[in-house]
Amino acid sequence: MNKIFYAIGDFFGLIFNGVEALGNTINYLYIIIIFGFLVIWTTKMLKHRKDGEEHASS
Repeated sequence: MNKIFYAIGDFFGLIFNGVEALGNTINYLYIIIIFGFLVIWTTKMLKHRKDGEEHASS
């Protein structure tokens, strides 16, 4: 029975070592993606303002 629990512990130990090796890489990826979407959103808002479509007509 102990072998099962030690095997599970070793498995999760390997997973956490892999996550630790990634470090902040995934966080930087999310930051870049969110920044890109914010730039796109801001340019679309400025385009709508320039075209006089600031408020949606009902």
